[in-house]
Amino acid sequence: MEIIKYIKCSTVVLIMAFSGLLACKKEDAAIADYARPVVQAYLSPGVPLLVKVYYQKYLDDTISYGFPIKDLELKVSDGTNTVALTESTDGVYEYADAGFVKDKGTYSLSFSYLDKTISAQTTMPDKPIGFTVSASSQKVPVFSFGTEPEAFVPVTFKWNNNDGGYYMMMMKNIDTYPTRINTRDTRPYADSEAILGQVSTYQTQQMMFNFSGNYKVLLFRINKEYSDALNSGGGTSLNLTNPYTNVQNGLGIFTAMQADTLDLLVYQ
Repeated sequence: MEIIKYIKCSTVVLIMAFSGLLACKKEDAAIADYARPVVQAYLSPGVPLLVKVYYQKYLDDTISYGFPIKDLELKVSDGTNTVALTESTDGVYEYADAGFVKDKGTYSLSFSYLDKTISAQTTMPDKPIGFTVSASSQKVPVFSFGTEPEAFVPVTFKWNNNDGGYYMMMMKNIDTYPTRINTRDTRPYADSEAILGQVSTYQTQQMMFNFSGNYKVLLFRINKEYSDALNSGGGTSLNLTNPYTNVQNGLGIFTAMQADTLDLLVYQ
C-alpha cells in the first residue's frame, strides 16, 4: 500500500506553512542571504524512496507550492549503504528499489545547494501493536426534520502504547463511488484525518463521516519530529510562527512512519 498518498492533506498544509509563513520574515538578513530549500519526504517500509524539493514560497505567489528545485544530487544512507536518487520529474527525486527502506533503521538525507550541505535524519518507528476496533461497522443516524434524532454510538479503536509513541489516524473510503450521507451537503469527498498524539485509544465522531461505504482505517505510528511539524504549522496573520523542521540548512520534513490497517463499514 502506498502510504504516502494518504497524507496528502497534511503535506499541503505543512509545505504552505514551511514556505509561505516564513515569507513574512524575508526581510531578515539570514533568509535574505540564503533562501533555504523546502524538503518533503515520508519514508515507509516497502515503499520506494521519494523526496520532493521546492524553492521557498512567498506570500505573493499564487501557486500552492514553491517552484521545484531541479538538477540536485540527493543521496540517502541507511548507515551501511548509500543510494543516489534519480530526478523523475522537476524537483521529484526517487529511488525505485522498494526494499531499501525497511521496518528498522536510521536514514540520512544529504545534498548540496548554493554551496551548503542540506541534511536530515530520521529513524523508522515500530509498527503499531495490538490495533483493534470495538465493531466492524459504524451506523450514522438518519437526520430528518420533525423527528427525535437518533443517538450516534461511536466505534472505539485501541492499540498498545506503553512507550509513549506518537500516532495519527486516517479514514479512507475505498468505494469507487462513495454514497453521500447528506444529499444537501455538496462538499467533495476527502479522507478524514486525526492527529492523535501520545494516546492509545480513539473514538469516531459523527461529523467525520459525510459518505457511507467501505473504509480503510490506517493507524500511523509517527516520529516526534512529524508530530511537532504538524502541531507547529499554525499561526495567524497577526502571530506568525516558524514551523518546526528537522532539515539542516533547509526547511520541511524528512521523516518515517509505519501503519496498521483495519476495515470499517459505515452505513445508515
